[in-house]
Amino acid sequence: MKGYVGKRINRVDALDKVLGKPLYATDLHMEGMLYLKVLHAPHPHALIKKIDVSKARELPGVVKVITAADVPWLKTYGLIFKDQEVLVKEKTRYLGDRLAVVAAEDEKSARQALRLIEVEYEPLEVISDPLRAMEPDAPKIHESGQVQFEHPYNKGNVLAIDHLVKGDVEAGFAEADYIFENEFRTQHVDHVAMELEAGMAVYDPDTDCYTLWAPCQWLHDIQTDVARTLGIRMEQLKIIQPSAIGGAFGRREDISVHIILPLMAKLTGRPVKWAMTREESMIIMTKRTPFIFRLKTGVKKDGTITAWQSEVIGDSGAYASTAGSIVHQAMYVSTGPYDVPNVKGISYTVYTNNTYTGAMRGFGATEAAFAYERQMDCIARDMGWDPAEFRLKNAFRIGSCTANGQILTTSVGTVDTILTAREHFGSKGVASAPHKKRGMGMATIMFGCGYGEGFPDHSIAGAKVTDEGRILITSAAADVGQGVKTIMVQIAANVLNIPPECIDLAQSDTATTKNAGSTSATRQTIFSGNAVKIAAENLLGKIFHRANVELGRAYPELSVVDGDIILHGTTRQMSLGELAKIAREKGEPLEAEGCYFPRTDIDYSTGQGDVVYVTYTFNTQFIEVEVDTETGEVDVLRIVAAPDVGLAINPASVEGQSEGGAAMGLGMALMEEQVFKEGVTVNPDLATYLIPTSLDVPDVKTIIVESGDACGPFGAKGIGEPAMIPTAPAILNAIEDAVGIRLYDMPATPEKVLAAIKAKDREVKHE
Repeated sequence: MKGYVGKRINRVDALDKVLGKPLYATDLHMEGMLYLKVLHAPHPHALIKKIDVSKARELPGVVKVITAADVPWLKTYGLIFKDQEVLVKEKTRYLGDRLAVVAAEDEKSARQALRLIEVEYEPLEVISDPLRAMEPDAPKIHESGQVQFEHPYNKGNVLAIDHLVKGDVEAGFAEADYIFENEFRTQHVDHVAMELEAGMAVYDPDTDCYTLWAPCQWLHDIQTDVARTLGIRMEQLKIIQPSAIGGAFGRREDISVHIILPLMAKLTGRPVKWAMTREESMIIMTKRTPFIFRLKTGVKKDGTITAWQSEVIGDSGAYASTAGSIVHQAMYVSTGPYDVPNVKGISYTVYTNNTYTGAMRGFGATEAAFAYERQMDCIARDMGWDPAEFRLKNAFRIGSCTANGQILTTSVGTVDTILTAREHFGSKGVASAPHKKRGMGMATIMFGCGYGEGFPDHSIAGAKVTDEGRILITSAAADVGQGVKTIMVQIAANVLNIPPECIDLAQSDTATTKNAGSTSATRQTIFSGNAVKIAAENLLGKIFHRANVELGRAYPELSVVDGDIILHGTTRQMSLGELAKIAREKGEPLEAEGCYFPRTDIDYSTGQGDVVYVTYTFNTQFIEVEVDTETGEVDVLRIVAAPDVGLAINPASVEGQSEGGAAMGLGMALMEEQVFKEGVTVNPDLATYLIPTSLDVPDVKTIIVESGDACGPFGAKGIGEPAMIPTAPAILNAIEDAVGIRLYDMPATPEKVLAAIKAKDREVKHE
């Protein structure tokens, strides 16, 4: 394809970042600014008897101290269910609950004031285990439970129950020659974005309006929820994204600093800033949802899967956030990219007193893939199949029907990604020492792009010609490091046939950009990419119309001379800037808008729909590991990834996502776990919560598969989340291949691996 799509151009924000020009939230400062600190719950589950802030208010440097009693008008908030209080008055449900807020002239005074606040409370039984939370006699975490269906469990703790029914699962099991049943578990994981939660806000009493600077993944949804909670109109609250965001991975979908800041700006009458510490962030902010998967699979002697049954339990933590959607999505995709005629699933989303869980890269599909790809490997090995051949036997192809009943009609890359990754991987090498064993593992996955399931999902973008003759793209799509700014510029450049250097991007701002939806669900390339493409096409039509009037040529050639875009008519030429000025003066500015709003559907009683997602991304990884049988240490030696992205708008960005995703998946597989005991995290810092370093991550070889997608811009699909999803199961499959141990949970720490090796050796001796 000619033009700028498919090219390895540098990211449009790369040079500024290298030079240190962008301002992150913690860089923001205003004259007369106050510093905020928050007092959090002293116990994960307790009745609050008394909060005494009198001593804190008397401390020099303290300007304002508030509790729930001072702001009774505030409404509850939450991404889906409005079950969170801004400030807790009667009962704490996890350690992150806010009891008081201090505004002071400096951070030291604010911290000192927190220590002077006295709280009397009555501890209640702490529920850390979702299975305990489901028992009828378990204490209710929320007195008025919110559920979707009647069920025998504690209605105060079971947030949602969802179902999936396709075919006749009992008939499918009757048809099978073998039945395989396993239980798999996944862990709490922290996002560990480089940038911590922070922001700044001001209040203008003359206009009764607020301005908030804070990073978020969904500008307009945050604006809606914050305005509703404060009891103001959306127009009174302007949210501006800082010029750069230091990672998100799902956590910035949730409200963190976004309500407290504008509230305190009004109550103090001064600019306010709140920046969390790493420990504070790790204790109070959302985690990856931990799961229990109970899988039952029926298989014929020839390897055909006839039935699949899934029971899925997800720990929502203290509040709902998006956990209900995460858990039912995990259940929906728990059969993987495989053609299974008979499926039955049920999922439970359960409140506990752990830190509440929410969106994190994969949104349930990551955890589900760990379960179904471990299940597929267990079945293949027990039946004597090559793991790749067993997957190919059952893999989706054009015309296959998903567990949700959607017929796949285009861009189905399961087979191609398996074959491509296998070919480039080759065979495993020779161990480096006698006590070390090599293993090869694979995993293949699918991921639905966009919100899907009938949830309204659209993106709006704008394109205009400035008087300087440059193109300005307006979009609220948050670039959290994944490179969507560059993708939008390449798409616009391709449509307009001008260099990317002639295109600017407006800063995301609720007052000047329209809703682009969230940077999540691997949707921005498709949704905002299409919106920008449509806007650019509409703008080009206006340019051609005005050029026909002014130059007498309906379709003028565009060229760039000394940085100016020039339109060439039949007898004369004109700069695009001149044309824009003429058009504006005549009341027809060269401005256009594009909106992409596809429809999806689902019947939640059965989980069935005709178009559950607009499209699916597929990815396969082959991984080689070496296991030290004396220490249990696992070294990941090679990762070969073959993602099907439809078409790579920027191959370098695809490779970057593939490498970063693999690193994150490696951390989840081998070392990362936020450990909770009685609702208290025991490792709330980066000294005790381990993440991979450059020494842990091998080279990642990415071979891009391009199947061409009918709905994406120029055939492109997203890759952000699918990049990490296969890594963890592939690593654990490789460990089993190396030393013959079968692990059913993560992380595969050296202690856990060594214990399993010793247990296996004891079993062999007893035989």
